Amino acid sequence: MSSKTAEQRERALALVKLRMDQARQGGVIRLRVEDQADDGRTIRIEDRDLVNFGSAAYLGLNTDERLKKGAQAAVERYGPVFSSSAAYVSVDLYSELEEKLTRIFGGHVLVPTTVTLGHLSVLPVLVNPDDLVLMDHQVHASVQLTSFALRGLGAEVRDVPHNDVERVHEATAEAHAMGRRVWYLADGVYSMFGDTSPVRSIVDLLEEYDNLYAYFDDAHGVGWRGVHGMGHVLDIVGHHDRVVVIGSLAKSWGAGGAVVRLPNESMAEQVLLAGATFTFSGPLHPAELGAAVAAADIHLSAERDERAAGLMRRIDRLRAAITDAQLPALSLERTPLWFVRVGELGRAIELSRRLMADGFYANLSGFPVVPHGMDGLRFTTTAFQTDDDIDRFVESLHRNISDLITTHELYIDLR
Repeated sequence: MSSKTAEQRERALALVKLRMDQARQGGVIRLRVEDQADDGRTIRIEDRDLVNFGSAAYLGLNTDERLKKGAQAAVERYGPVFSSSAAYVSVDLYSELEEKLTRIFGGHVLVPTTVTLGHLSVLPVLVNPDDLVLMDHQVHASVQLTSFALRGLGAEVRDVPHNDVERVHEATAEAHAMGRRVWYLADGVYSMFGDTSPVRSIVDLLEEYDNLYAYFDDAHGVGWRGVHGMGHVLDIVGHHDRVVVIGSLAKSWGAGGAVVRLPNESMAEQVLLAGATFTFSGPLHPAELGAAVAAADIHLSAERDERAAGLMRRIDRLRAAITDAQLPALSLERTPLWFVRVGELGRAIELSRRLMADGFYANLSGFPVVPHGMDGLRFTTTAFQTDDDIDRFVESLHRNISDLITTHELYIDLR
């Protein structure tokens, strides 16, 4: 590392530390939840009950009694941890879960411990050293982390502007002329701003170029979207021989772990045999497996459709309220994720504090999670929230943002 690069790195780390310290001292990050209401609607922080607009449990399954009983039964059978690599032995709940996930997602499924570990197993196996990797600028940080492993293997990794299909087209055409494979890495539903990938346009490129492969992190899309909750991407793509999708079982699903949907048995065997984290990382804990099996049964029933419909009604209500209030939301797509930009960290901290004083919790988001000048609040729609919660939350947002912008008030005194 050159001295100039080392100096730049030190400056970047110092800036991140400064901003994190400001947010911590402002009392809006690194918080501890002391309790959660049985219905999942509120969390208790520092003796205050706050309506939770920061949860990714979109369908409200994480407090469901059936998932709790599934987790409890699994712990009774196997204990809290089954301490063995799944490459040697794993509990039979894996087989039951995989069978149900195959019915939901189709293709060939594998169950990594987390989405991040799934990336680290799948991509270094499927991407060849001479491949070109096109990584959407806003793809999840866990995919960006995995890109360092791909670079280490020899693959060329390029950032492409967010959702810029034309740039993907140009790079793929150039690689096609050279007989070179291309992997496009993107989210299905982007975790920060709530917008979606241009999946249909990418499918069109897949049909045009046989050297193009697509890998979608649909962690925030599975569960609430698509038939049986197959997710945003598969709801559009269906089956494609060159599309790999990974989703989370710890968000809408309400359990734990992840699911990788591979298009053919050959790919699945490659990843299972050579994917590093499938060998050295620990398995899902029995409680997570038991809860995931119970959640799969719900997803395979008509109840999942009812829950998804209820969530969409809440999404539409929140979307309409944001539009009516003319809040500075960065996306108005019909997803459970929203981001309101206020422009600088001090103002975002103060807005977060005011929302908590009004009885609401949302996620503060600033650099390096978002670019400089894009600081704001990220919040979510879940099955737990009532119509009144949504209306009062948007009213609080509107009132406090208007006041902060009008008065130019910043939260600076962090003592």
